Amino acid sequence: MKEQTCEILVSGIVQGIGYRPFVYNLAVELGVNGNVMNLGDAGVRILAQGKNEVIKQFIEQLKTRKPKLCVYDSFRVKWDTLPPNFDSFEISKSSSEKTGIGFSYLPPDISICDSCLKEIDSNDSRRSSYPFNSCVDCGPRYTVIENIPYDRPNTVMIDFPFCSECEDDYTNSKDRRFHAQTTCCLNCGPVYSLFSNNGKKISISDQLELVKFLTEEIENGKIVAVKGIGGTHLACSTINDEVLLKLREAKGKRKYKPFAIMAKNLDAIDKFAVINSEEVDLLTSFRKPIVLLQRNGNYYLSDWVAPGLNNIGVMLPYAGIHYMLLKEMEEPTLVMTSANPSNYPMYIDNQEIMNKLHYVDYFLLHNRIIYQRNDDSVIRINKLGNQVSNKFLRRSRGWVPEPILSHIDIGNQTLLGIGAEMHLIPSLMKGSKVIPTQHIGTVTLIETFEYMLDAIEHLLKLYNAKIDTLAYDLHPQYLTSTSIDEIGERFGTEESFAFQHHKAHIASVALENKINHEEEIIGIALDGTGYGSDGKIWGGEIFKGKIYDLERVGHIEEFALPGGDLAVKYPLRSLLSLLTHEYARDEILEVTKNLWYYLPKGREEVHFVLNQLEKNNFYSSFKTTSTGRFLDAVSTYLNICGEQTYEGEPAIRLEGHSLQSMKKENLPSFSIPYNRVNSSYTINVSKVFTQIEEVRNKYSSAQLGYAVQESLGSAIGELCNEISEKTGIEQILISGGVSLNSIIINKIVKEIDSGNTSFTNEKISPGDGGVSVGQIYLLALRKLGFFTKNA
Repeated sequence: MKEQTCEILVSGIVQGIGYRPFVYNLAVELGVNGNVMNLGDAGVRILAQGKNEVIKQFIEQLKTRKPKLCVYDSFRVKWDTLPPNFDSFEISKSSSEKTGIGFSYLPPDISICDSCLKEIDSNDSRRSSYPFNSCVDCGPRYTVIENIPYDRPNTVMIDFPFCSECEDDYTNSKDRRFHAQTTCCLNCGPVYSLFSNNGKKISISDQLELVKFLTEEIENGKIVAVKGIGGTHLACSTINDEVLLKLREAKGKRKYKPFAIMAKNLDAIDKFAVINSEEVDLLTSFRKPIVLLQRNGNYYLSDWVAPGLNNIGVMLPYAGIHYMLLKEMEEPTLVMTSANPSNYPMYIDNQEIMNKLHYVDYFLLHNRIIYQRNDDSVIRINKLGNQVSNKFLRRSRGWVPEPILSHIDIGNQTLLGIGAEMHLIPSLMKGSKVIPTQHIGTVTLIETFEYMLDAIEHLLKLYNAKIDTLAYDLHPQYLTSTSIDEIGERFGTEESFAFQHHKAHIASVALENKINHEEEIIGIALDGTGYGSDGKIWGGEIFKGKIYDLERVGHIEEFALPGGDLAVKYPLRSLLSLLTHEYARDEILEVTKNLWYYLPKGREEVHFVLNQLEKNNFYSSFKTTSTGRFLDAVSTYLNICGEQTYEGEPAIRLEGHSLQSMKKENLPSFSIPYNRVNSSYTINVSKVFTQIEEVRNKYSSAQLGYAVQESLGSAIGELCNEISEKTGIEQILISGGVSLNSIIINKIVKEIDSGNTSFTNEKISPGDGGVSVGQIYLLALRKLGFFTKNA
């Protein structure tokens, strides 16, 4: 039978996952000649020569036997009539040429695989106790790549030439390190070194001995900076109150903010937390995120790991060094919290790490460059009605740079959504794909602003893209908004559009769930802060209409924020404001007298705030409809938390404290009413405080808190049902940071009539980390000609 030749062009996730070795071995197995090469747009070209039936079988098995991380965006076969000229199959040198089809992207950083862990454990392996062990199935990707195609010279591994043995592994088609770009060993790869507090190198070169020394020091109360894959962690004991308090004091703004921990294995987690099957799947996946788990009745870790909360952020080891540390420790858990202060980029340079972390006892640092910072992802699983839903608090390591697939296509344009200010994650859009960057953080400092620009620039380089148009937040004082011209100049575009914060939240749900932009929806946006179209601070909003033409039809009742940011830090100020809606001054003083200590000047400050409220002496910008600020006030009223030491703390602790209420059937019954004036609804949340006061001696603060949050969810759900009944709209989209609250979101979804369908964020964060995705969707619709004045 005459031989034929065909060209196969594939795009998707086909670089960095062992795809070329897979193609090579399959071709050799079937007797196909030809070659395979990486291309300059992260795609792959295969030239295959053989008998027609064999080539067809080869093509079919490329699809059915592909590596588990492989995703085909496009798979194009072109049969060639040229005479065959191959006498074997080979992996050819990569080319800068592009496929011209589909969309290709790199895999995220992949946690260390079981095979590599076994070698670390084995005394017979030449990679025994080598923390950088990796293969074609695991290891860093996004954090080490400088450019594409994904080949060793285009990664930071160019600094570590192969030794003869590693080169043999790399070129051996039967070895799992065949064309594994990060493969290395102790003789040729990166290594860890240990430094004391004063920066002096400690003369322990053996990697295992170094780990044994450190684990003993950690269990003796020392704090260690550990440079990892995408940044630097601070590691210490999870049961030693003294060292945890020392760490909190040293980190400055970390008075009560929870620390993430790393556990040796699932058995270790089971001793202090409740784990369901969905959480197990996340914890053990190749992504290895931090998962928020509920404490169990046997919780034995220090309360200073996550003060005032009923959940705890837990992850399993995802790098060789993590595994080695926990294997040698008697304690099965470690605090593993980011070393950088809040709002600063992660520390990745060795000298900077030692200069900035003066309070650390030891530095465990490696000599491999971290080309891109990449913080740990954080997820919680919420119950929504009868289902469970993944909720990102932070989408980063393990997911970046995977795209979100959209249902609209912008063709050859490239759009950029900047995001807002807090929890920033910018996003690019090319064709029908939206590609979020890694988690950047809160952009109020020039260092974080530059990190944001660098992360965007890196994505543009990887995808050989140039930005055509920018989207940003309507807030006039965000650094990302005031600097939009500078950002545009940096990336060579003058066209930009601002979008309202909460409409972008709703749009992010629409894109993720592929909601047709010509269909009308009801949108619920619940968060702490967002600049409204009227110049006020919104945060408890109900919209209706098409995504590109949303109309605000309801909101939480407006109340003053006495002192603006002071009311955020000290929510008793917001509480006083809300209480003026229901109580006279003397009554307010009576019901709050046990809470005055929350304010720096106590009674004097309470009277000052009330005087200002009586005079209505506030700018309109200090008026809000924020759900977050309302929940903060409830948290203070129930004496759960009266000072914000980290973003969202009073509301977060209200939820955590309320979830401790085990007898939910004995909850008080509260009702938050809403009313309609003209075409706008108002949810009168202040009415709940008089209801609390009537029964507060009969119930615990946990029961009262749970009932308040359920009543808010119930009111929002009932209101949406009424709007749905009047308009016939059946799709209800829910987003915003407060939608992470499991009590409220579960009640909203339960309350929604069975004829309606609710949609939430699952692939991106419902908080401000997902705003850029909504912005980019609204921008894409504008570019496609869908937009009106309301948007």
